[in-house]
Amino acid sequence: MAQSTEAKKSAPGRRKLPESLPRVKVIHELPVEDRLCACGCQLQAFDEVISEQLGIIPAELYVIQHCRKKYRCHACVDKAPITAPMPAQPFPKSNANPELMADITVSKFLDGLPFYRQEQMWRRQDIDLPRATQARWSIEAGNLAQPLINLLREHQCLSNVMHIDETTVQVLKEPDKPAEGKKYFWITASGPPQKPILLFHYNPSRGSAVANLLLDGFKGTVISDDWHVYGRVCESRQLTHIACNDHARRKFDEALKAEPKQTSGKVSKAAMALNYYQKLYAIERKIKELSADQKYNIRQQESVPVWNQFIEWMEKHIQTTTPESKFGVALNYTYKLKDKLRYYCTDGDLPMSNQVAENAIRPFAIARKNFLFYDTPKGASASANLYSLIMTAKSHDLDPFYYLAYVFKYLPRAKTVEDVEKLLPWAVTNEQTKESFGVVNRGYC
Repeated sequence: MAQSTEAKKSAPGRRKLPESLPRVKVIHELPVEDRLCACGCQLQAFDEVISEQLGIIPAELYVIQHCRKKYRCHACVDKAPITAPMPAQPFPKSNANPELMADITVSKFLDGLPFYRQEQMWRRQDIDLPRATQARWSIEAGNLAQPLINLLREHQCLSNVMHIDETTVQVLKEPDKPAEGKKYFWITASGPPQKPILLFHYNPSRGSAVANLLLDGFKGTVISDDWHVYGRVCESRQLTHIACNDHARRKFDEALKAEPKQTSGKVSKAAMALNYYQKLYAIERKIKELSADQKYNIRQQESVPVWNQFIEWMEKHIQTTTPESKFGVALNYTYKLKDKLRYYCTDGDLPMSNQVAENAIRPFAIARKNFLFYDTPKGASASANLYSLIMTAKSHDLDPFYYLAYVFKYLPRAKTVEDVEKLLPWAVTNEQTKESFGVVNRGYC
């Protein structure tokens, strides 16, 4: 039964279009002259064959008119009229509404469309929306999101495990820094499976002061690559620091690719190291859906013996391997970090790798190839906030467009911390965010 299910899953073919999409029926009938049977009777329709195509209606633009009624007392002619107030607006001095800002934000930061390309797209619809205006709005949107980001960071610090990583970004007008110099987007990722939180933070430095700031208030285990800053900060804060096995495995993989082709059938040392990792990762795939206690027990029974054999194997070869070779670099790296790399076996809640943070960075790295740089630090910092909301929304299976539009609409109206908490990604659903922006229920006038 399991084999047939697997075969069914992998069977090729076109995926069915979502049931949630509206259907428009186009009826195809035989011409009248072709409905005559050879026996002389008329053919009668009794069934139909349905095939589906995906259609699209181009984006429908409309203008929202905020109709604020004016009131006065006809008996008190000397009193000034009273105008009905508007709800708090996210961008009060612009003509952008929450949905438009959400569309611009998702188009750039998730789909990688630079502002100048969006400017050209809007121009084709006879809308003047300069890239400078879009950039200014994005900064305002990022600043607007700050209370929600602060709350997400507080929740993040309550977690048991913190993933942390960084990637380069170019910011042209960073004070006292060359335009072509490296600046950084830092990423912290944590939270239980039901409440994942992915937060970006811009800083021109890659130093320990930034890592120290991002880990302020956190008391659990930190997983990262071997950048010495993380180890130093964890030591000063008395945090447990573990290493990412993906990084170690990757180095052995690079060593294997650099080796000449084997003609004798002999297995190379890099391939042997990868074989140990293959066993360890297979165990993790097997226990992925189990509880923390179950994971711990299986890791102790199966992963620890593999690690013991792996470490013994590394000790055997490390003295006879050239440190400068690709394999020597991988071997020395892994052996040096062996205790941090296998530490995950001591707790069923600990991850084997820093994959969560690396996966969060990947969409930004792809989009970065399109928009290339930020002009100012303010723009980079605001973008970090917007990326945080987008990636955290995605991790909760929320539609980033509707979630951002929902946040932009209701965050300006939040008066208390409880109001902001209602906008957290795990506090809303896709249905809730979409219902707020139905065309029929806009209620602006």
